[in-house]
Amino acid sequence: MPIHKLTPNAPRTLLLLWTAAGVLVFVAWWHVLTLVEANKNREISAATTELSNLTRVSQEHAIRTLRGADQVIRFIQARYLAIGAKLNLAELVSQGVIDAEIFPQVGIIDAKGIYALANLPITSKLDLSDREHFKVHVASDTGTMFISKPVMGRASGKWSIQLTRRINLANGDFGGVVVVSIDPGYFTRFYGDLQLGTDAMAALYGVDGIARARIVGDVAEYGTNASASPVFATLTHDAAEGNFINTSVVDKVERIYAYRKVPKFPLAVFVGKNMTQVLANHYRARSDLLRQALMLTALIVALALALTRQLRQMQKALRLREAAQLELQDHASQLSEVFELSPDGFVSFDQDQCVKYISPAFARMTAAENTPLRGMHEREFSVWINSLCIAGSRFDGIASLRAGDVPASATASPQQATSTITIKGNRVLQIGVRSSNSRTVSQVLHMRDVTHEYEVDQIKTEFLSTAAHELRTPMASILGFAELLLTQEFEQTEQREFLDIIHKQSRNVASILDELLDLARIESRRGKDFQLTRLDLNDLTVETAKSFKCPEGRASPEVVVAGLPQWLLGDAGKLRQVLLNVLSNAYKYSPQGGPVTVVTDTVTVRGELPQARVRVTDHGIGMTPEQAEKVWERFYRADTSGKVPGTGLGMSIVKEIIELHRGSVSVHSAPGQGTCISICLPADIVSPEALGSNP
Repeated sequence: MPIHKLTPNAPRTLLLLWTAAGVLVFVAWWHVLTLVEANKNREISAATTELSNLTRVSQEHAIRTLRGADQVIRFIQARYLAIGAKLNLAELVSQGVIDAEIFPQVGIIDAKGIYALANLPITSKLDLSDREHFKVHVASDTGTMFISKPVMGRASGKWSIQLTRRINLANGDFGGVVVVSIDPGYFTRFYGDLQLGTDAMAALYGVDGIARARIVGDVAEYGTNASASPVFATLTHDAAEGNFINTSVVDKVERIYAYRKVPKFPLAVFVGKNMTQVLANHYRARSDLLRQALMLTALIVALALALTRQLRQMQKALRLREAAQLELQDHASQLSEVFELSPDGFVSFDQDQCVKYISPAFARMTAAENTPLRGMHEREFSVWINSLCIAGSRFDGIASLRAGDVPASATASPQQATSTITIKGNRVLQIGVRSSNSRTVSQVLHMRDVTHEYEVDQIKTEFLSTAAHELRTPMASILGFAELLLTQEFEQTEQREFLDIIHKQSRNVASILDELLDLARIESRRGKDFQLTRLDLNDLTVETAKSFKCPEGRASPEVVVAGLPQWLLGDAGKLRQVLLNVLSNAYKYSPQGGPVTVVTDTVTVRGELPQARVRVTDHGIGMTPEQAEKVWERFYRADTSGKVPGTGLGMSIVKEIIELHRGSVSVHSAPGQGTCISICLPADIVSPEALGSNP
């Protein structure tokens, strides 16, 4: 029954009632949200003031420290120009002229980049000509003090910030560099004393975005790269100070920051607090206010509901009707989402067997987004699908599939006839058709991309074929000679020869099975069984080369190791297996002879951390670029003649082991010129000797 027939004034009453309730709710929430926003702004304003004061303190600390360092540099520069190599820096430190607590190491680098004088003993000749804080002064005198990024000191073996000025001789020539080292911890300890709280950050950054010293909570960091932050673009435009809220590009924590540039130096101090901590009081106050608003809202709604009780029956009927409609809409939406998200493709046909609906997945699989398929009869549709097939593949048509569709019975489940085709792009698709008893849909075509399953099946087939082929030859020898020994009498020397052949072929079978088991074990455990220890790549390489059994008539590999130990963390047994596999390949694929060399060294790529590298080079048959790209594929063998034994799994095992060590392996080869396998592993920078040595 319509509402106005129950009570003539019901619509107006309901309108006025709920309008008034809505206004009250709106006013209540507007007031609460205004209070919440005001409280938030107060907390942010207080944090901004606090951080600004802390940056001022940090700025003064940095200014005093850097000015003190510059005074020390200028003093040493003047004394060195006056008395030269007679300058005793250790005495100046002991006399308190130079504060060793702030500047633990001072020195002179001569014009050739050699560390000539220092306050600490120089135990060996140190060449610092490649250091940035030396090279920046070689070409010309900038007239300013250079402040380096944090570097690992070669003399001290510790992190330090190098501050340098150029030494100009009386004739204007370059006479070297005065260098003063500052421990970055001098700054982080000061920032730690500010007691900013958990996840708070204080740092001294260069305008280049590299942290000279940074502390988060109680964790100190040096050399952190935050150049991606937009604030450093602002610093380059001489913005002396400021505040901002941003998510850190380093640790992804949202903070409120204050910063100040250090006058006359390309540096800025930053102090930031975690927004969660800054707004902790705000969140508590907000929860209380929102709870009160919810309670008030509930009261208003309860009163409104009480006043509309007389219309409850009608509203209930309306709600039930709306619920039914929503259920229908939800059901339709779910079906739509299923078709949208399903990786399988569906095409429905109407009672005239014309295309009615095409799912997005079907359009993607067949690249039919712009093809007008709706309304197409199943015959033309079958012809169109057949046109997608590559040579050698054919779709027999929907009618043929429908003829094989067996409906469900009382004793059997439905069986769907399917057809598998290969379309352009080598995608393998499985097509099935299901008849429908719906009044609007006569049948549904189902298409599934089985390319991955097809490729996996091919890999399994290739695996069985390769394994069977490799095992067949030695097993034929074993069975043949064993049968001869069992059925005939031979001289002792012949028996010995046959037994040697059986033993050799048995070892070949065991080797093949070991490689297959190794690869399966590595894939299943993903390095969980690795026993990582700190080892020297030089020692491991020399030991492995000595233990390698060369083919008869071939010289042992030539080993050239780096001058310094190449420390790394790794499983010695697995890495030894890698080197043996690579050495074995080097000899197998250089049958005409020629030296096999093994070289270790350290490389640094694009400014990343150093890596320990070992290269194994032969002068064998080599590979084409196409062969080199496939060398890591399982069962791939560059030699297809069958003269070189193996399963093609050795280099796959090498790649798996190295990548589980977070390393990389590459191949450089040319036909007829030989092959070089290069293995890089993350280096452990600090050696045991450096840990125990004096700076």
